[in-house]
Amino acid sequence: MILFSMLWIPALYLFVEALQQPKDREKKGMILAIFGGTVMGILAFFFPQLVPEGSFGIIQWIHGFIDVIALPVLIPLCFRYLLQIRYKHQIYIEINQFILIWLIPMALVKSIQWNIYKDGILLVLTPGLWGALSIGIPWLLEKAEEEIGFFSFFFYAMAYVLPLFATTAYWAWFLKLYLVAVLAAIVSFLPGVWYLVTNYWRFVQQRGLDHSLGNHNDSP
Repeated sequence: MILFSMLWIPALYLFVEALQQPKDREKKGMILAIFGGTVMGILAFFFPQLVPEGSFGIIQWIHGFIDVIALPVLIPLCFRYLLQIRYKHQIYIEINQFILIWLIPMALVKSIQWNIYKDGILLVLTPGLWGALSIGIPWLLEKAEEEIGFFSFFFYAMAYVLPLFATTAYWAWFLKLYLVAVLAAIVSFLPGVWYLVTNYWRFVQQRGLDHSLGNHNDSP
């Protein structure tokens, strides 16, 4: 389980980067993401808990939101948007890639810490939820900017509540409320999975089109 916890975020980044069309050659912002993630990883190593872990109830949920699930994703998300606002004319790497790169050092540190407990919730579910939020929230915000009226409001609302659903999935699994955990996890994963599936399908179609054009150009 520790291997999954350590390698899932880097593997997901490589997959998302492979699907990107067109390719970003400069990768501007990657160094910032690595540096920021390293700083956060060091802080997480020395201060593993900002909120004491409660045995149940709202304290456990807040602990899950701040120390485990949501805040590690929301910090690089906000940082990336601040960069976009401050340097409007600069083109940085995609938001989801920025977050995933930022999370790599955190995943390494947390995997070592969580491996002591041998807990599948921490070692498997948490990296999965990190990936889901890293991809799902930026996609929902992008869709909200593209739409108008009710649909814009819907996508914005989903982007804001997605971290709450992800935290609830962790919290409910911790309390053995499995039905709640599964439903919350499905909602948490759905936007990110939809993004990956649609982009993979678009990538496959583009590759097929490029292959067909290449064969056509090579024919006498």
